[in-house]
Amino acid sequence: MAFRLKTSDYKTLESIAEYRIITTIQIAALLGRNRQSIWRRLRELEKHELLRVTQREFGRRRGRPEIVLSLSEHGIDILKEKGVIGADVEYEAVIGDKIHCRDHQLMLNWFRIHLNHVEKVLPRLKIRFLSYSSPFLPRNQAGYPIITDFAPVEGSVDEVVKFTPDSAFSITDTLRGIAVLFFLEVDCGTETIASPKREATDVRQKIVNYGAYFDSFRYKQYEELWDCKLEGFRLLFLTNTLGRLASLSKLVEQMSPSDFIWLTEQSRVFHGGVSAEIWVRGGKMESSPESILDSLRCRAPLP
Repeated sequence: MAFRLKTSDYKTLESIAEYRIITTIQIAALLGRNRQSIWRRLRELEKHELLRVTQREFGRRRGRPEIVLSLSEHGIDILKEKGVIGADVEYEAVIGDKIHCRDHQLMLNWFRIHLNHVEKVLPRLKIRFLSYSSPFLPRNQAGYPIITDFAPVEGSVDEVVKFTPDSAFSITDTLRGIAVLFFLEVDCGTETIASPKREATDVRQKIVNYGAYFDSFRYKQYEELWDCKLEGFRLLFLTNTLGRLASLSKLVEQMSPSDFIWLTEQSRVFHGGVSAEIWVRGGKMESSPESILDSLRCRAPLP
């Protein structure tokens, strides 16, 4: 019998394209499917050269290597034929080989999957999510990804600095008609916390840029994009270790006013979910953790 793609296969391929690289555990959680059954179908898609399957080693940690999926050129062509991916989108914008840091992308994936789960648990919430790595990310008139923007440079009249968050997303309470804007920075501990040169990847400089972006009201562009009213935004840092969380929290607390900056660590997300009281607000680790959803907080880890 000739191999034929099912409707669910196109959804799977589209999801892998959006996330660029994704583990089998992540795709099962994302699609709400049994891990074993979806893996059998993924093997069929790999057999027919629609997917690339690699392994992610755990370094010194024990256990089997983690299976990581991405689309092949043939898989991309299939989505182009269906009109899911634009004909002008280059392979390099979709295939996983071009992801600079796999650990960073997979951490971003997990945050997004947990955020999707919150929307299922609390259907009154509507979440819009834009990822820097998505091949579906719209571009503005200047040709930049829509979440790339410019912040004024302190002490200069017309100088600006370009920056791109790992993601920009909004959460809207549809019952109250209130929307909150968030920017997310995933931190794997590889970037300098603070350096005299103030390079673009310097965490301190990132915070300075976001502060200037906040004060200049340039974030208001998202009001038109998502048809909502916004009063400021929250900058989230997701770290990979508790030690890194402590280091960044110390930096944030010293950079007052920094009440708009919230930090957490990935194991806390897995334990309670992104909406639980797991966030350090303003870098104040001595204070009780808070929820980014305030009164709508819920303990919503993945099942």
